[in-house]
Amino acid sequence: MLMPILFAFLIGVAVALIRRRTPSADAPARLLAWSVGLLPAERRDWGRAMTGELDRLDGRVERWRFALGCAAAAVVMPPWGRAAAALCVLTAIAVGGAGLAVYTHVHYRLHTDGWTWVSAAVLLLVLTGYVLGGSVLLRRPGVAGPGLTGGALVAVAWLAISGFTFHRSLTGLRGHLSLVLLAAIVVGLVGTRWGGGAAAGRRAARLAGVTAGLGVFLYGVLAVAILGATGHDPSDGWTPAQVVDDNLGNQAVLYLIALPLVTATVGWAAAAATARVRRTPAVIPVDRD
Repeated sequence: MLMPILFAFLIGVAVALIRRRTPSADAPARLLAWSVGLLPAERRDWGRAMTGELDRLDGRVERWRFALGCAAAAVVMPPWGRAAAALCVLTAIAVGGAGLAVYTHVHYRLHTDGWTWVSAAVLLLVLTGYVLGGSVLLRRPGVAGPGLTGGALVAVAWLAISGFTFHRSLTGLRGHLSLVLLAAIVVGLVGTRWGGGAAAGRRAARLAGVTAGLGVFLYGVLAVAILGATGHDPSDGWTPAQVVDDNLGNQAVLYLIALPLVTATVGWAAAAATARVRRTPAVIPVDRD
């Protein structure tokens, strides 16, 4: 099942890279402009002041240091209103997934060594990155609605190919891959039309990937915590603890890496295609008689 998913991911990356254009401004200026776009209306004066300050800096290192500092300040600044409520939900899901992973590790007395701590640190960084990424995307105009709704659609599609059961979600995905691809395409298409451009569609696809990834990861870890090693074949030589450990790792790889990447890249390609079709003028036949 993972091979066709990875193939779809590579196709999406190829289309996205072909459609991407190189901006003319220098990299620190682009980064700062992106950061200013995250600020609420009452902080836009600060953003303009930072843009003017960057223009006075000449050294490449100094410009990068200044732009990165401004970007970090903008990213960690929490959103307001409905976006803040959505971010709280995403944070709660991420914390719940991490907590369930720790509970499962302790409850089933899994082996702990140096690699365990490395894996835990990587998982924590990924979950934190998803929350910060969700915070950034939720503040973009025209992205929250299609992104969150699309995330629910993508999550349902991935749960559908597991039969909506804990057991099948751990023993392999046997449904149709077309459901996963169709959901990502719909997110890119609707996000582009809703937001009025390909940029909004791409952001909606990324937000959908973040939302669905966190949600289905929580579902998968819950399945591992409840089922443990139930249903595995003792003749394979694996101990119950090894089976649980393997299942726990699979949830992170499949739902925090494969799911968001497929959603973002296929949705990106769909957004680019939708924007291109919208820009193509209709050809009206002319009667020459």
